[in-house]
Amino acid sequence: MWPLVRQARYLGRYREIAQVLVHHGFGYFVEQLGLISLLSLPRRVVLRVPPTPPLSSAERLREALITLGPTFVKLGQALSTRPDLVPAEFVHELGKLQDTVPSFPSHIAIATIEESLGRPISDLFASFDRTPLAAASLGQVHTATLHSGDLVVVKVQRPDIAGRINTDLAILADLAALAEERFTLGSQYRLVELVREFTMTLRAELDYRREGRNADRFRQLFAGAPEVYIPKIYWEYSDSLVLTSERLFGVKINDPSALADAGIDKALLARSSMQVILEEIFSFGFFHSDPHPGNFFALPGNCLGVVDFGQVGSLDRPTTQGLLLLLSALVDHDTRGVLRALEQLEVLSRRAITPGLRRDMEHFTEGFVDRPLSDLSARETIGELLVLLRRHQISLPGPLAMLLKALVMMEGLGMQLDPSLDVFGIARPYAQRAIAEQFSPSALGARALNRSRALGETALELPQQVSDLLQRLNDGELKVQTRELELRRLGGAIIGAANRLAVALVIAALILGVGMVSVAVGLGGWQGTAPTLLLTVGAVGTVLGALILGLALLRGRE
Repeated sequence: MWPLVRQARYLGRYREIAQVLVHHGFGYFVEQLGLISLLSLPRRVVLRVPPTPPLSSAERLREALITLGPTFVKLGQALSTRPDLVPAEFVHELGKLQDTVPSFPSHIAIATIEESLGRPISDLFASFDRTPLAAASLGQVHTATLHSGDLVVVKVQRPDIAGRINTDLAILADLAALAEERFTLGSQYRLVELVREFTMTLRAELDYRREGRNADRFRQLFAGAPEVYIPKIYWEYSDSLVLTSERLFGVKINDPSALADAGIDKALLARSSMQVILEEIFSFGFFHSDPHPGNFFALPGNCLGVVDFGQVGSLDRPTTQGLLLLLSALVDHDTRGVLRALEQLEVLSRRAITPGLRRDMEHFTEGFVDRPLSDLSARETIGELLVLLRRHQISLPGPLAMLLKALVMMEGLGMQLDPSLDVFGIARPYAQRAIAEQFSPSALGARALNRSRALGETALELPQQVSDLLQRLNDGELKVQTRELELRRLGGAIIGAANRLAVALVIAALILGVGMVSVAVGLGGWQGTAPTLLLTVGAVGTVLGALILGLALLRGRE
């Protein structure tokens, strides 16, 4: 039975998605997923070639995602940061997707604010600009003034956007399951897991309270850093659909002429932008995962202002350690070290390290030989590594992909400000400090204590677990299954070993028997033809017995 039938309430949206894909030349994909029954079109029309002038597949996909709306635009943006999953031409084309869309009427925004916060707009703000400052796929921003005189920006979510996104996410989950079932690459790239991660990220963006908490956390972490400023959140004027924050007055970081007019030191600002992301990674394990130019401002005093914390990522200690090992191995041109670091980062397993992968990794690390760190680009290094992994059909865990995306985007910002920016040189002290902290006596002692505690808990639980396992086996609740091929190999090995042992025992016994006869003849002083005949018969019997036994064993192996 077609699994999508279970989603009958979404049938109209399924049909719309299928029609858009067909219109943009992806009829084959629609057919393979089993969606043709949703369309009242003959198969020859579904699989038709798009009209001229022809566009590339990547261009047609970008146009299709724009037509399908915010959820699919967000999906395209996410895919544009995953060169480990999609070809370079798709990464380039999907990177053109912009999150800007027409604004919605201001009276709807005001109604949303009043309903969410439970007060009239005049009670909430001394002034409220009805013309949006900016609009995006999930919401739009208005400027306002509090009765206290504080200047703020008010982010308001689009009406009914959550319902539409949840519908699309449910459909994407079904399509991912179908793709895993019907396409080899679908299962290799774990599309269901990728859609699940995308769903979690997008739903988190829909809750403005979560974004506000992220901003508060970053504000606290950078409280003592004069080179970074995080705007204040006004919680009395915020909710899940409305977020009110301090308004920053600065110059967009990607506006060189305005930066020059404001007297901003672009080289210093570039360094600060890289230090922010490195501090987040190696010191906090909590980073801004969407550092595009619109989220950064140059403030007076060469201070970097950061806004929009809807997309963030977290790193645990093993991931941070793996990143340090990877960085160290790259600098040392250590191919084995790179592979070990990728294992620790759960990018690949030991069984996935094929001779071809090892050769490609050796060629990759050779690119660092005799090159100063100042000549290396994080964007190029990460890009080459991701292309290598994609060639071997290896995908990255979601958090690590977000981190690499953030690093590449942040380096891009820094290079726009200062083309001579030495990213690896800036990263070196952060990495050295992180390594020193991780291998300090206190850190090593803490890890040893945690592992000892975990080992002790396992030892205490083991008897009960064994008892439960035996009880389930006895009750018939547990079945042991093996693959037939493995069982045959095991059986063949056992039979071969038993046969060799049998041959050895029989031959040894025959030799021993002949020896005993020889000793008896010698000690008994036997003379004449009888002893000689006895020895001859024994020897011939030994040889014949060995031959017969060998033939029998060979016959038994067939």
